[in-house]
Amino acid sequence: MRNRFLSILQNDVKFQVRHGFYAAYLFVTIMYILLLSFLPEQSKAMLITIIVFSDPSALGFFFIGGIVLLEKGQSIYDHLFITPLTIQGYIISKVLSLGFLSVLTSIIIHVVVLGVQQTTLLFIIGVLLTSIFFTLIGLGIAVQCKTLNGFFLIAPLYTILFCLPLLGYLGIYHTSLYYLLPTQASLLLLHSPFQTLEPWYATCLILSISAWIGIAYIWTLHSFRKHIIYKIGG
Repeated sequence: MRNRFLSILQNDVKFQVRHGFYAAYLFVTIMYILLLSFLPEQSKAMLITIIVFSDPSALGFFFIGGIVLLEKGQSIYDHLFITPLTIQGYIISKVLSLGFLSVLTSIIIHVVVLGVQQTTLLFIIGVLLTSIFFTLIGLGIAVQCKTLNGFFLIAPLYTILFCLPLLGYLGIYHTSLYYLLPTQASLLLLHSPFQTLEPWYATCLILSISAWIGIAYIWTLHSFRKHIIYKIGG
């Protein structure tokens, strides 16, 4: 079972490489590094946190839309689940493969711009958990859409709420209600290289995102069954 899943995961990574995901994000990563290298040191901490939160950490949200709609267009799902592959295995493989790309991109940006010492374990955990959450949400939306344009039209309606903690991070509007959202914990973990978090506090932040990931997974699984599995064969 484990070998089968690793094979599926490996195929997903190969798919992403073949379709230019890694090449695209190599270019994007270089652009971010060049941009950040011209900024004064006092501005880098906030900007790099926002960049990692809004792009590498959330890249799976956008990429998964293209992947799912491509697979739907090729009628892959009509035959995919008569193989030993389970829906759960499919979802987890997609989430982890895109999470790997998110973490890799974020680490490269952090190490080149700030150095190895500023690339902490809490930061990496924050990137991975944020990527998992957004990829699950993106997958749950994508299976409901018929076109990529439809996906990009609907997607902001689902995600705008999760962007509200940015208002607090930027000092525009503060409220403790942000802690009800997973992205508040995401921002704090991503900013952790610049501000020490107490172990108990960091644990609470990780548990907060993990709980939301559990909710997102259940919703995505239901959405996938409703819009893909139950419609196979017409």
